[in-house]
Amino acid sequence: GSMKHTNYHLLSKKYPDQWVAVESRSGKVVGASKSAKVAYEQSQKKGVKVPLIMKVPKEYATYILAAVSI
Repeated sequence: GSMKHTNYHLLSKKYPDQWVAVESRSGKVVGASKSAKVAYEQSQKKGVKVPLIMKVPKEYATYILAAVSI
């Protein structure tokens, strides 16, 4: 998929519990904030009109473990 460049584990270390705006083609983070609106506005300033906005969990590893233990 188009998200292949985005390392979620890295995102959770760098932006725990934040909203990130990601440029879909490159997978580059173009905005990050506790507010989705602010992350979106940051992406607009960088010229990314339609970013992917997603919430980064506090601990990505716990999500993986939960999925495995089911």
